[in-house]
Amino acid sequence: MAVSAKESNPKPNLGSLRIGLFTDTYAPQINGVSISLQLVSEGLQKRGHQVTIFAPKFPGYKDDQPGVVRLPSLKYLNDPPIYVAVLGTPRSTWSLSRKHFDVLHAHSPLTMGFLAYLTASTKNLPLIYTYHTSITDYTHYLKVIGGTAVIRHAARWFSATSTNLGDQIVVPSPKFHRLLLEQKVTKPIQVIPNGIDLSNFKAAKNPGSFRNRLGLKSDAPILLSVGRVDPEKHLDFLIDAFARMADHVPETHLVFAGDGSARKKLEEHAAATNVNDRIHFLGMVNRTDLPDLLHDATVFLSASITETQGIAMLEATAAGLPVVAVEDDAFEGMFENGENGYQCALDVDAFAKILSDLLKDESKLERFGRKSVELSRKFSIEGQVQSLEALYIESVLQHWRGKHGVRET
Repeated sequence: MAVSAKESNPKPNLGSLRIGLFTDTYAPQINGVSISLQLVSEGLQKRGHQVTIFAPKFPGYKDDQPGVVRLPSLKYLNDPPIYVAVLGTPRSTWSLSRKHFDVLHAHSPLTMGFLAYLTASTKNLPLIYTYHTSITDYTHYLKVIGGTAVIRHAARWFSATSTNLGDQIVVPSPKFHRLLLEQKVTKPIQVIPNGIDLSNFKAAKNPGSFRNRLGLKSDAPILLSVGRVDPEKHLDFLIDAFARMADHVPETHLVFAGDGSARKKLEEHAAATNVNDRIHFLGMVNRTDLPDLLHDATVFLSASITETQGIAMLEATAAGLPVVAVEDDAFEGMFENGENGYQCALDVDAFAKILSDLLKDESKLERFGRKSVELSRKFSIEGQVQSLEALYIESVLQHWRGKHGVRET
């Protein structure tokens, strides 16, 4: 290695990194981003790093973990309630100016992501950016204008521009690596899959608890969907498919766990079918009870085509559930068609037939379940944390070399 005259500057201490995580969504909101961030933060701290999470204030909620800084916020949406941080307030400015970091990591392109960029620029720090959500798939939330070509073009521009603010980009699946390349993102992109605590899903603590709650027999098949109840999840499609196949497997029930803006319409849709008494809406399920629900279920369902990776799918496979899903590249690696389940087009009749045939094949259900557990082992939270730690160290060293005139030979 050749160094400049500035080589007397000491290298950064990489034994314990000071890491700032910036997010627009966090507890008490329950979604893939907030769940992933909690696990990553805990994992990094176990490895000796200092982690501070910056998130919008959520009225009435108090954090039960240290290292979370809440910034003043305004309500952006009512259903579900979403708050966005207000930039430039004395509290946020003071908090950030007093803290010292080695690396910053943004998990949103909105106000908190922009705050991370401003902080990294001001403090001359490396900035990592994780692309969690395909912005172009969510323009329908803009109501009347959301479907126009102008808005879709603007969303694509904003997606690429905000992503390029990072020094290194992280995506949870190859699907989004390809998407960002198509959007002309020029910064280095790393694929680091989301991980979960696999041990939490090995077994149920209270077997049969959800069957008892719903009044179902111990051998009644349960088709399960877990996640946000929003339009882009296509949950009405699952109801239609269930209605088509329900007569062929008369003991089967369809269960939705989660809440969101589309729940009322979805319940009305279910009420209009002739199998309404076999469709159940649990609402939000406590995460500590989720393993019990997954182990009570028979098959996990997904009709979404907007996933970045799918934490709910990963948790289901870790619990040993076979999967039937609409085709989506986001599930690459955790799902093998014909090995632990089936993928098909967004076709109600095809989906219904696959479900009906699978539920009648007990040996295949068992084999698929074992394969799901095997595939899930690649997605541990320990693996994700170690990959992020390596990326942080690489980014800090690259930044230090650039700042102090060090070059490699």
